[in-house]
Amino acid sequence: MRSVPSSGPSLSGIARTERAQRGVAVVSIAGAVLALSGCAPTEEGIVLEGADGEKYVMPENAERPMYDSKEACIADVTAQIQQLESQGETIADSPEDLCESSDAYPQGHYGHLWLGPILFAGSRWNSPAVAGWANVPSGGFAAPGSKLQSDVVSPAPAGATTGQRAPLKGGFGSSGKSGFGSAVGGGSSVGG
Repeated sequence: MRSVPSSGPSLSGIARTERAQRGVAVVSIAGAVLALSGCAPTEEGIVLEGADGEKYVMPENAERPMYDSKEACIADVTAQIQQLESQGETIADSPEDLCESSDAYPQGHYGHLWLGPILFAGSRWNSPAVAGWANVPSGGFAAPGSKLQSDVVSPAPAGATTGQRAPLKGGFGSSGKSGFGSAVGGGSSVGG
């Protein structure tokens, strides 16, 4: 697992499917959970505005697990990563990078909870630690200092408007560069 420091929202390696030096596919938690959930790929998403004021394309009905505390979020995301690794996946994500306070977002989006990673619709995990699941609204992601999961979120095309459908950039749909687990870079673009 790796951590990339940032001062503002940045595209992280969370979405990238890479080939490790030993020939092992390294994937994101969102991509691994999606692959195991059996969701069907999609090529389009919806344009949403991030908390940073920029527009992004995200699969419709993307969700985030919510937790009562930072410790609960980190512990549960760590457990989910360990479970995926026990099933043969090599996960590139750091639980500390995937958990963030909802206080960075306007009130009404999430309350005062901690948020886990953005996941594709239909790829929830079953955990008693999750206080609830929230759809990701405009303004409900990309807070300053947070990581953008490039397998779930991609920059919107120039001139795109909020609510408009737009192509997802990444690896699952035919508009992408490669498939899940491939050595070629690219984020996953799917919905369940």
